[in-house]
Amino acid sequence: MSLDRQALRKHLRSQRQQLTESEQALAAEQVTQTFLSALASNLPKQANLALYLTNDGEISPSEICKWCWANDINVFLPVLDGQALVFARYTSDCEWQKNSFGILEPIDPNPATGSDMDQVLMPLVGFDAQGGRLGMGGGFYDRTFEHKAERTQLIGLAHDCQEVESLPIESWDVPLGGILTPSRFIPC
Repeated sequence: MSLDRQALRKHLRSQRQQLTESEQALAAEQVTQTFLSALASNLPKQANLALYLTNDGEISPSEICKWCWANDINVFLPVLDGQALVFARYTSDCEWQKNSFGILEPIDPNPATGSDMDQVLMPLVGFDAQGGRLGMGGGFYDRTFEHKAERTQLIGLAHDCQEVESLPIESWDVPLGGILTPSRFIPC
């Protein structure tokens, strides 16, 4: 059965939204372990790592964030900047504001760019093993990383139930360098 992008997005969002609170907590714990075994050793001290605040059933990177803070890794969160993103420093005592979608963003007078990031752990709605990413449909990450720095590693975070055999890919879709799920890391 071939689904268009919108129908596929709706189907996959529904699947992750149906996960119980305990299933979400277990998935967050497991994805942290996968991160520690597959990616953490690639991060030097003072590296810049972008995460996100969980929304709409996305897998939570909160334990990864705590590990980064404890291991001298700079943590950033995406902030809307027109049709793209910049990245605000995220600390335990930062000030917050809501963006146009009602999502909290840290207030940072000097946000970083995507090219300043060493690793970006980004949310997604669906993925395939070839590095295809289906996002929410706004194109913010695609526009931000259209001309990404060579060193910037884009990693999608997802529940295992968000994997599909093959995604319909468009010319503007920025491919991932890997996908991190509770059960495995898939290099792409």
